[in-house]
Amino acid sequence: MLSVATLAWHAVGLTVVALAAVAVPWAGMRMLAPSLAQSARTVRNYRGREVFLGLGLVWVFWGVAMAIHQLVAMLFSLPHEYTTSLWFQTMLAIPLVAGAFTFGLIDDSFGTAGHKGFRGHLAALLNGRLTTGSIKLFGIGFLALVGAAWPALAWDGVTVLTLLHYGVAVLVIGLAANIVNLFDLRPGRALKVYTLLVFIAVPIGVWSLVRTDDGLPLASALFDGLMVLVVVLGPVIAVWRFDVTESGMLGDAGANAFGMLAGLLLVFALPFTGAVVAAVVLLGLNLASERVSFSAVIERIAVFAAIDRWGRARHDV
Repeated sequence: MLSVATLAWHAVGLTVVALAAVAVPWAGMRMLAPSLAQSARTVRNYRGREVFLGLGLVWVFWGVAMAIHQLVAMLFSLPHEYTTSLWFQTMLAIPLVAGAFTFGLIDDSFGTAGHKGFRGHLAALLNGRLTTGSIKLFGIGFLALVGAAWPALAWDGVTVLTLLHYGVAVLVIGLAANIVNLFDLRPGRALKVYTLLVFIAVPIGVWSLVRTDDGLPLASALFDGLMVLVVVLGPVIAVWRFDVTESGMLGDAGANAFGMLAGLLLVFALPFTGAVVAAVVLLGLNLASERVSFSAVIERIAVFAAIDRWGRARHDV
C-alpha cells in the first residue's frame, strides 16, 4: 500500500509529465498548422489531395518539452525508484528520436521518388550513387546501435548470449523505425501501428518492473506505466486530427521518429525471447513490404479494413 505522500508525488509527476508531453505538442501543432497549410511544402496523398508535409514537427515540441522536464526532474533529485524505471529509460530516448526525426527530414526535404525500399537505395549505392534514403538507412542503423547499448549496461558481463541479445535489440529498433514509416500510406494508419506497438511494450515493461527481485511495488509500477503512456502518446494526440482529416502528413520525419520510439520501448520492455519474436515479425513485415502492398492486404481483411478506417471514415468523400 502506497503512502499518501507517495501517491501525491505520483499525482504531481503525472500532471507535470502530461503538461510537457501532451499539452505542449498539442498547443504547438495547433498554432503551427495554419502556417504549414499556407506553405509551399505540400504532397499528394493516396487520393490525390494536396496536404502539407509537416506533422513530424510535433517531435520538436515534444523533444524540447521533455528535455526541459527531464532537466527539472534531475535538478529536483528524483527518488531512486524513478531512475530505474521504464519512464526514466523512455527519457533516454529523446536524442535518438531527435536523430530519427532529422534523418527522416533529410529524406523528406531532398529525397526523390526514383529509388524505393532497401533494395532500391542499396542498388543505387552499389552503382556509386548516394541517396537520401541511404543516408537515412545508415543513420537510423547507427541510432539503433546506440539505442541497443542502453539496456546492455544492465547486463552482467559480455557473453555470447548478451552479444546475441544486443544484435536482436539493434534489429528491433531499426526495423520498428522503418515499419511505422512503411505504414504511413493512409490517414491515421502509422499512428495506429505505433500505438499498437506501445500497448504491447508498456504492459510488459510494467510487469518486468514488478517481477524482478528488487522490483517496484505494483502500484508504483502501474503509475510508471501510466506516465510512459502519457509521454509516448502525447505526439499522437497532438497530430491525430490533422492526420485523419487529411490536412497534413507525418512524412518520414514524423513516422521514423514514431517508429524509433516504439522500437526503443520494445527493447526496454521485452525479455530476450520476446525481443527475438519482435525482431522476426518486424523483419518479416519489412521484407514483405518489398513485394506486397500492405494497403491491398488490409482492404481484403474486413477486421483490418475497419480498424484502418476508424477515425477517418467520416472524412472520406
